[in-house]
Amino acid sequence: MSMLRYCFALLFCAALACQALADEKRIALLIGNQDYPPEVGALTNTHQDVRTMEAALIDVGFETMPGFDLDEDGMEDAFDAFEARISEEADAGHEVIAFFYYSGHGAAAYEDREARNYLIPARESITAASHIFRKGVELEDVLSSLQSTQAKAVFVVSDACRNELKFAFSKSIADKGMTRVSQRPGMLVAFATAAGETTPDDGLFANTLAEEIRRPGQDAVVAFYQALAEVSDKRKSSSRPFMAPGKLPRGLCFAGCTSSPAHSGEPNEPTRKADYWFTEDTEYSLFQENAVLKATVNGLEYTIHEFGYGAPEVELLKDFNADGTLDAVISVHDGGNCCPAKYYFVADMGSGHFLVSEIEDIYAWDPPTAELHEGRWVARFVSLNESQNTEDFKQDIHLYTLKGDKPELVLKTFKREAAAVSELRSSMFEDSDDASEMQSLQFDFDDDGTADTLTCGFWSRWGRLTACEVKLAGDDEPIPVETSCKRLGVLDARRNGLSMLVCDSDQVHAFDAKSDAYILLEH
Repeated sequence: MSMLRYCFALLFCAALACQALADEKRIALLIGNQDYPPEVGALTNTHQDVRTMEAALIDVGFETMPGFDLDEDGMEDAFDAFEARISEEADAGHEVIAFFYYSGHGAAAYEDREARNYLIPARESITAASHIFRKGVELEDVLSSLQSTQAKAVFVVSDACRNELKFAFSKSIADKGMTRVSQRPGMLVAFATAAGETTPDDGLFANTLAEEIRRPGQDAVVAFYQALAEVSDKRKSSSRPFMAPGKLPRGLCFAGCTSSPAHSGEPNEPTRKADYWFTEDTEYSLFQENAVLKATVNGLEYTIHEFGYGAPEVELLKDFNADGTLDAVISVHDGGNCCPAKYYFVADMGSGHFLVSEIEDIYAWDPPTAELHEGRWVARFVSLNESQNTEDFKQDIHLYTLKGDKPELVLKTFKREAAAVSELRSSMFEDSDDASEMQSLQFDFDDDGTADTLTCGFWSRWGRLTACEVKLAGDDEPIPVETSCKRLGVLDARRNGLSMLVCDSDQVHAFDAKSDAYILLEH
């Protein structure tokens, strides 16, 4: 983006933010703690992180309340003042958007075998893990208190766990990093690290999130998804930063929900039509020994490329590089069930010249779809972390277009998960071949006041839940769930008298009385 366009975008989003302020008040509390005694471990970058985030939030219309090196009393006073401002604006008739950002030390401590997250106040001498209970600020208390305010939406960002605390850890008392929190309606909670992990004190998370907050036309939740995905990529780690996106109001964007009036309608139809196809060696052959891609352009036939052994398919036909010619996205599957297909762009460069480029860094099992993004056609891929693993479930969305003849990634983000009130995930299982291992959760599926049970086994070959079933209290026969997921959650909605389920991100299953099973709903 040129500097002129970037400045225009900032002015445009500032105008939108000012317009929103007529009915909406945005208030942010930011705390940066780095003055820790040696037994805790001093930090160096948290004050700069607060200034980075504060500048971004001011740009999108937030009133900011920064605090630096606050002890326990200072943090409590800051929360009281923050909640008082929220109540003041809500009582004045404004819809309040609240944002809390914390940069400093944090840790998970265990009480009665239940992990709780704590923010570590500045200048507190913590010489043993048990001191966290007395001197730490429990994050759960902060979340509950903010949820009880009259804010329309609340964002809580813990940029903690900058490095491992120096005092001795015991699994029965405390652990490095922070543990997951449950989703709360109207609240988004984001951690700079995955559960149980630490991160360098380098400002990457704050800088990345600040950039996404300023981006016009982007949904607030997508801004967080995008920031967390980029941080994960730059850290080169298999562990993603964690986010719990509770159900937030629709149409909530930090920098305005309209990016620019310049992109409207579909692009012009290509002036040069083309038809792409693969030759068939045998009419009934699935995997060809010589999969040859051909094309007909303006009545002339061309041989483009020989892919060798594989099951090829022409997936999409659009003018992806906006040069007036029709391009293609093709797939070639090498056989077996180990791996998804490989995908390629085929660019018609004119005069019978075609260029074939592989689209890398995707792991998509389902075919791509074509959609418009900022006035251009893009290929949308949904990548899934399928393999023999117990990694936490994740789906990435990649939007690719052509820049000349080369694939260009224009957007990468998470696929947003439908909020669940309780869930089972593949990461809850041991990474082993023990087919007998089971996990379960308790929930009142039929709303009769008695807890029922959802139970799943584990298929280690693909790291998926399997043989899932719902057992209603008092019933002898369980209800099978006809699916295999990395994540299976209970939705806050019922159909045919029983709670619905969500598989992976958004595949909704409901009880079907005819088959006496949970089946996928047709969209």
